[in-house]
Amino acid sequence: MLSVLRWKDILKPIRDGYRHLFPAPDTGPTPEERAKKRKLDRLKGFAYFDTIKQLEDWTEDTSDPLQRANTPLLPRLQRIKNDSEKRAGVLICHDYSGGYHDYEDIHGNASDEEYYSCEHLQFVDTFIYFSHKLVCVPPPSWTNLLHRNGVKSLGTLLVEPQTKDSERLLRRADSSGGRANFTFPVATQLASIARHYGFDGWLINIEKSFTGGQWDYRNLQVFLEQLRTQMGSEESLNSLTRSNLPFAKTCGNILINYCWTEDSLRDTTLLASTVGLPLGRIFFGVDVWAQNKSSFTHPRVTFPEKGGGGTNTGLAVEKLAEYGLSVGIFAPAWSFEHFPGQGRVVDKHLWHGGVLPSGINCSCGDAIERHPPNRRTITCSAARFPAGSESFFYTDFASAFASTIEDPEPISSRDAIFRSQLSSQAILPIASQTTLNDDRGDTASNALSQRLESLSSGSQLVIEAQRNVALSENEHAVSECHLTIFDVDMPADGSLHCKITYRRVAKEEFAASFYLKYEDRTAILPWSPGRELKVLEADIRSREPSSRLKEFGVTLQSKQLGKERLRIAEVTEVCIAPKHMFSKERMCNIHDVYIRRQGDGETRHWRLFWSYTDEEGEDSQQMSIPYSNITGPFSYFLIIVEGRTLGRAYGLEYVVPDSALKEHTGVAVSIVGVGFDGRHLTTAREELVCSE
Repeated sequence: MLSVLRWKDILKPIRDGYRHLFPAPDTGPTPEERAKKRKLDRLKGFAYFDTIKQLEDWTEDTSDPLQRANTPLLPRLQRIKNDSEKRAGVLICHDYSGGYHDYEDIHGNASDEEYYSCEHLQFVDTFIYFSHKLVCVPPPSWTNLLHRNGVKSLGTLLVEPQTKDSERLLRRADSSGGRANFTFPVATQLASIARHYGFDGWLINIEKSFTGGQWDYRNLQVFLEQLRTQMGSEESLNSLTRSNLPFAKTCGNILINYCWTEDSLRDTTLLASTVGLPLGRIFFGVDVWAQNKSSFTHPRVTFPEKGGGGTNTGLAVEKLAEYGLSVGIFAPAWSFEHFPGQGRVVDKHLWHGGVLPSGINCSCGDAIERHPPNRRTITCSAARFPAGSESFFYTDFASAFASTIEDPEPISSRDAIFRSQLSSQAILPIASQTTLNDDRGDTASNALSQRLESLSSGSQLVIEAQRNVALSENEHAVSECHLTIFDVDMPADGSLHCKITYRRVAKEEFAASFYLKYEDRTAILPWSPGRELKVLEADIRSREPSSRLKEFGVTLQSKQLGKERLRIAEVTEVCIAPKHMFSKERMCNIHDVYIRRQGDGETRHWRLFWSYTDEEGEDSQQMSIPYSNITGPFSYFLIIVEGRTLGRAYGLEYVVPDSALKEHTGVAVSIVGVGFDGRHLTTAREELVCSE
């Protein structure tokens, strides 16, 4: 007797063959409403295309500078290999409530709560921004954030059964050279869009059957070959099969749907080995939403079949790691959508474990029954990358949401408690890893801990000590705790220099220090006395020139710790870069600052403009410091109007709220150019007149 699944397999070709004749009705906004929304979204930095015609008509001149990401992709090092366990590469497929939210605005926005920002990027290789648009360009806020962490940013081309004029995607340009010399204008267009907006490639998601003619799978393969070639990048179905193998080989990577079993993994590894396709480039999807209640006719199934996804997402990652395959995590913002007001806690639970809050509520209505505590976290089986690059690391610990509690003026009529700044999210620390060395050889996972503290003036990393009993039973014995803040992988031959900005908070008798762990030794960097903000500097140099720096953290020596949580220190910045950079003043300036009125109707606004010069130019890239093809040596610009900091600009233009200006009178404007290493490189001050 055939199972239900087998009947679905038999009927699938019939269903797919006729589905395009009966597309789902479009009950969404009218074309006029979509056009209006698209104009408003441009001012937030969002770029997307709803129709084939919009895609075909696009040129660089039709884009807005606000829509371009300015941060170059940080060149990442190889994965960390410090244990015998197999690890799976991780790809994230965004798909958060339809995409393009106000908190993703390039200028930031007022917010009453925090939203999804992916704080675990040292475990992520690639991030796909997904929404149900025909062509989805990642918001520059996301690309800036991802590139700063060395993560590739991809957009999406989505062809669904109801997509109109989809056959035009594979329209070929006239050519006298025969099939071998085909060119596809849309492929050229997609490559140009990615280069212009500053992201790294595409997810090509075809959910419509081929009908022959130009809309033919053989044409699609040539289309993909052209797109990959023009992108100049390698990153540009239930298992790997003979049917999808040509596309996997053409693109260099394949993302497989989330309805797979362990048999699928065995078949895939066997086939991939026969054709020489690296297993790490095959991503098996995991549907985080599969754990939710669903109707009988449309069950959402992912591995493992019973209870997979959700809090058990880590089980699928573990299984894929066993086979040397990679994982594509669909819709990881589930924790924010499904657990209102508790998304950040649930998100950390999925990735790092820990105890879920008692009485937690979810949209299913029965969180305890539907979403048990995870049996395997994602990070237990996910590959991890060192922070920074070969010779550059910088963080100011900025999170995606800043507190507004200390703001001198409310930023909205509702006195919102957060200000989104997704584009500013820095390289963040890994989850606390504490080791304890004492006369008993015990460990205490909570002896030292770290947490981010967001302030209106910035962010800081708070180091705390806490244990419910003494660290040692012997009151005279000294216990030593080590807390890893970042894993890195950098040369220790003396060519690099480290600069740490911190404030000591604990009492003087606590012997706390920073440490640098090399392959052959550990160097201690003692803290200075006093509680004012300090700068600690040191060369990155070990005894062996071939040795490398592997870890940065905090060590604490103490006879005893009390039961109360003790605030030890606050760290505001860490920078590791070539030594000569710290003693060299950057020769650059900001000039030609002006403001003018732009747009019409609801898009009417004031926009600030400026230019810059940099005497060193792109030659500075030889110093191993990031350099933008849009903003040069500047990571961002602080915009200050009438003494009030409005926010950060990641280009050479900024939309200034009407409420911040006084028409027909002089307005004091300051623009501070901040480098990728956190230094304030130059400031321009102008008195501007706002006149229609």
